[in-house]
Amino acid sequence: MKRERSLSPSDLSTPPNKKILIERSTESKTQGHKTLNEANNKLRKSGGLTTPVTNKRVFGSGTKYTSSAKMGSFTNILSSPKPNFSIFDEQTSQNGEDEEENKIDDKKGGAEKEVSFGTGIQTVLQKQEVSTGEEDEIAQHTVKAKLYCMDGHWKERGVGTLRLNYPINKEKAPRLVMRADNVLRVILNISLFNGMHVEKLQDKFVKLSAFEGSKLVHLAIKLSTPDAADELYKVLMDAITSRT
Repeated sequence: MKRERSLSPSDLSTPPNKKILIERSTESKTQGHKTLNEANNKLRKSGGLTTPVTNKRVFGSGTKYTSSAKMGSFTNILSSPKPNFSIFDEQTSQNGEDEEENKIDDKKGGAEKEVSFGTGIQTVLQKQEVSTGEEDEIAQHTVKAKLYCMDGHWKERGVGTLRLNYPINKEKAPRLVMRADNVLRVILNISLFNGMHVEKLQDKFVKLSAFEGSKLVHLAIKLSTPDAADELYKVLMDAITSRT
């Protein structure tokens, strides 16, 4: 039953439509409190909850959007009780199918064994002897030099170590062998013979004529110093004269 109340001076300045809204909001609050009190009394009588039911608001409730069907279902979903579990709790399968599938996968795929570093495939390196053809010879003289060959004009063959080798059994003639640095490619391999032409040019050059196979070639050897050139010229002449 609607109660009548006396008008206050402020009511006279309040518009009629605003007064209706204030009265309606007061009635809705009063009706909501009555409904909660009745629900609490029923629960106490039935021996259920001992704590009174409070009027909890859910996101979207109490607004104009709750009147629509879609927003009402959304509000019901948010207000529905949620299962009390944690993501850190162990989740047990109902019939153990997951565990059996994992075991089957392990058997099929086969778990890879851990291999420590260095225990895998190892490459075995074997020492191999490389024959240079100078194993039965003794190097009587060794010097660093640069080699030139006459082919219309003087062409450089390379820079390397020049060796004057004598055979151990002395059955063969001594020879000059020169290999290019780094790559060790043979750039000179000639035998010394009686009557071989050898001369000293300028300060650092020694010129000679020799046979490479059946071809006569003219060679020039450049040394680092004049003394090195003099020494090479001397040992070459001694090797040639010793063959007479």
